Amino acid sequence: MPLMVSAQSTITTSDNPYYIKPKQDGVYTLTYFSDANNSGSINGSALVTVLESPTALFATASDTLSVLYPSVQLNDISIGNIVAWNWDFGDNTPNDYTSSPYHVFKDSIGIYQLNLIVTDDVGCSDTTFKQLWVADDYWMYIPNSFTPDYDGINDLFCLTHHGIREATFYFNVYDRFSNLVYATENIADLECFLNENGWDGKHYKTGNDLPMGTYIYEVYFQDFEGWKHQDKGPIFIIR
Repeated sequence: MPLMVSAQSTITTSDNPYYIKPKQDGVYTLTYFSDANNSGSINGSALVTVLESPTALFATASDTLSVLYPSVQLNDISIGNIVAWNWDFGDNTPNDYTSSPYHVFKDSIGIYQLNLIVTDDVGCSDTTFKQLWVADDYWMYIPNSFTPDYDGINDLFCLTHHGIREATFYFNVYDRFSNLVYATENIADLECFLNENGWDGKHYKTGNDLPMGTYIYEVYFQDFEGWKHQDKGPIFIIR
């Protein structure tokens, strides 16, 4: 049955009744119909009021998350009398239907598009989205003491790290008179691994045990993005 409706193109349907979903306010008039039995002009009109739809909005503390802590609190700040929420996190996890969910992304870098559909108390809905970036991060843990007394516990000075350019690394240790006592440009020499890698507290040239006391390390490296980092701090040799 073709329906001629003002402000709208011809609609053909076999549904009875048929519901028109206009997007503009106004008076809509049915002027013509045609079906298997009859056709012709017809008079009929209806006043249509289009209700204002809600505005979907949400906020996050940051648009960038660390791969070490890929979690985010999502806060719904939508405008309208919202009664239903549908969150799609963009990471193939199940949708969430609460107002302000807490979500943890998988621990891998990537850009995820979050989508929120809100529905108000009269059935109107709106959609919004935001992209979140789970980014890689760099870190280095350098202990401040070790005990090279050959008891099998904490005998070696070693460090752990993530996200640095290993070819840019160098590490120096100085005594209190600023004499160089240890140096390496190979980070593998100092990586903690089964208490086998690390510095044993010996002078790098003479091979003699260094006396108990405070030494100063100096480290330089570039992170995975190429940013340069330089730091220094104390190391205590305890015998």
